[in-house]
Amino acid sequence: PGGNYLLIPMWWAGTLLMALGELGNLVAYSLAKPSLISPLGAVSVVVNVPIAYVVLGEKMSGRNILGCLLCILGGYGIVGVVAGNTTEHGEVTVAEFEDMIFRPSFLVFLAVSLFESVDLIWSQRTTVMTYITVCSLLGGVTVLSIKAATSFLILTLQGVNQFASALPFVLMPILFVTLILQVQYLNKAIAEFGTAEVVPTYYVLFTSCAVVGSSILYGDMQDSSREHVLIFLLSFFATSAGVYLVANKPADSGKKGATRRVRERAEEDDTQALL
Repeated sequence: PGGNYLLIPMWWAGTLLMALGELGNLVAYSLAKPSLISPLGAVSVVVNVPIAYVVLGEKMSGRNILGCLLCILGGYGIVGVVAGNTTEHGEVTVAEFEDMIFRPSFLVFLAVSLFESVDLIWSQRTTVMTYITVCSLLGGVTVLSIKAATSFLILTLQGVNQFASALPFVLMPILFVTLILQVQYLNKAIAEFGTAEVVPTYYVLFTSCAVVGSSILYGDMQDSSREHVLIFLLSFFATSAGVYLVANKPADSGKKGATRRVRERAEEDDTQALL
């Protein structure tokens, strides 16, 4: 109770591991394509299953095993397509990034992401799709910003200063604001609706936004054939199904009754918005 958890070593260990994980995620986005890193976020779901079995004593059901196999199969297909059949791009300079962000296709993507996010936040609706859509749209912008920001930092450390321009100083606040809002609305979704409903939906929408945004901005898939794009989509669907099977456990169904009042209030909000 209260602030006693600050005195628990296990809490600090967990917080440190989470921070290290996010740092590793940041490094991954700086070294590889967002269209590769985002779908492979399902690896964390696969790893959680044996850890929960060993550490927490949770049962490992056939549903869990099937979900893990689908995630592994889908991840293998995604890596095969993105790593071997898409355009490889290294660090991006400020001048190159300026040319990229002012392309009409990316301006449309950015406008839709930001305006729709602001509209949903302003509406103050409390549905699970409202929270997850805000997280996903802003998450797509965050991923693209991280890739550019880390490129600027790496090039600067290599002796090519990228901070003489105002663009990095405009990009950094956008990165932090979108990241904070993304985490805030994801926490709201999990608190009110539970992981069983939030995790699979968030994975699909966030990954879709990240892949589409990266393809538009960095041209990840521009050299891929139709066959490779089809394999990528099928692999993504397989991974999404695996995440759903692992996250949406039958035991979690009992928790839905506890959030029934929240759902009813959310449905009333949606009805009033439509009227």
